[in-house]
Amino acid sequence: MRLAGQTILITGASSGIGLATARLLATQGARLLLASRNAEALGEVARELPNSAILPVDMSDPAQVRAMIQEAIRMGGFDGLVNNAGRAYEATVEKTDLAAMDYVFKLNVLGPVVAMQETIPMLRTRGGGAIVNISSGTTLMRLPGYGVYSSSKRALNGFTLTAREELRLENIRVSLVYPRLTATAFGKNKVQTGKDGGDLGRPPADYTKGDPPELIAGLVLKAILEGGAEYYAHEDMEQR
Repeated sequence: MRLAGQTILITGASSGIGLATARLLATQGARLLLASRNAEALGEVARELPNSAILPVDMSDPAQVRAMIQEAIRMGGFDGLVNNAGRAYEATVEKTDLAAMDYVFKLNVLGPVVAMQETIPMLRTRGGGAIVNISSGTTLMRLPGYGVYSSSKRALNGFTLTAREELRLENIRVSLVYPRLTATAFGKNKVQTGKDGGDLGRPPADYTKGDPPELIAGLVLKAILEGGAEYYAHEDMEQR
């Protein structure tokens, strides 16, 4: 799949991995549909990147996700979907706030699944396309405090790889990308409940020492072009 002249929809495109991905795909000649709940930040990105349009959306709300995809289709459709929007939440299993857990699963699992449901029929009519879902290195670990986030991404892994098998004969290539700790505002943007999250048994992660988001953007580009099943930020992650 070549990107020149292709249209790619990226969720969570206003910052971090989504923004780095948008910038990289723009250099490859892709037309971009940029989705995020932060309309103001999206507008700034669209002004930076030529041939792009914005789609404000709260990916935790299935109705908004459906409406956003349908609007993208009315705008001419797209050839690839990058499900990147997501947030973390830290708490021990004992202290997990169920409302926070519900929100994280809506955002990290339900949102991408609804986006896939709305996208697949459209890609089928176009003769195929690419879906890339951003997973997490925590799905390969047992990290104290990350039960909710890791479980949500494990669920996304399952949906992604199952969809890949279901669609493999229709030229719709479904892929997973596994970041490790990445130097973004991800840590600052995690869900906060004001409740005690319990003793996590480890120091807080230093995101400033993580991989540059451009590294993950490169994997997203590779996934779109190649259509492989799984792409890892580091080779040692494949051995987990």
